[in-house]
Amino acid sequence: MLTLTDLVDGFRALGVEAGDTLLVHSSYKSFGPVDGGPQTVIRALELAVDTEHDGTLIMPTFNFGFNKGEPWDVRTTPSKMGVLTELARQDPRAKRVFHPFYSFAVLGKHAEMLGGLRYKSAYERNSVFGKLRDLDGKIMVIGLSYTNSMTFFHHIEQMEGVDYRFLKQFTGEVTDADGHTYTDTFEMLVRDIDKGVITEVDPMGFLMEEKGVIKVRKIGEADVKLMKANEVYAFTAREMRRDPHLLYQIEKK
Repeated sequence: MLTLTDLVDGFRALGVEAGDTLLVHSSYKSFGPVDGGPQTVIRALELAVDTEHDGTLIMPTFNFGFNKGEPWDVRTTPSKMGVLTELARQDPRAKRVFHPFYSFAVLGKHAEMLGGLRYKSAYERNSVFGKLRDLDGKIMVIGLSYTNSMTFFHHIEQMEGVDYRFLKQFTGEVTDADGHTYTDTFEMLVRDIDKGVITEVDPMGFLMEEKGVIKVRKIGEADVKLMKANEVYAFTAREMRRDPHLLYQIEKK
């Protein structure tokens, strides 16, 4: 059974440092048994980056009901990204980024700054993904495939421009932290389903592993991956021009 010390030591051995700004995509179950349950993992991540001082922990609290006409409330709409992310969302210290698709719960040094962001386009330069570059942040993936975790690739696709995705607007009801409810429009770079585009970014992830951009370590039963956002951006922007199919496939009909 993994202990708090095992987890902190594992994260540090992988390359997490005190003072890091760390975005974590996670499958709690992938670790196997953890002493103290999912809260132990959150605590270990906080200790690894040292949220008490200069570290920042960012957990995705994505929910895609807004795309289907459901109202979104920054205070209450649950995360659909797993138990660790929902625990972070419910933490009274956390600040939640206001975006009905791609919200984040943020703990630590940059919680106020990131939590105060207001932007409409999910992957734009002023998004959390862009700020992660400004802060020289890192991305961790716990027990998930790249295709099921690496939303950061879509930020790169929007910044660099691609012909297999397009910007689509969604309008619906949102409620802010003060309880004010209103109708607003948000934007997301979506895949072109008419062209048969399927998101499949595992090839890019594997290539980055091969080139040493991504480090992988077994912690408990989980494969845990760590990478620097700016290195991922530079590598992907170059390689996607060479071979865009490292990030998508065309469904055969």
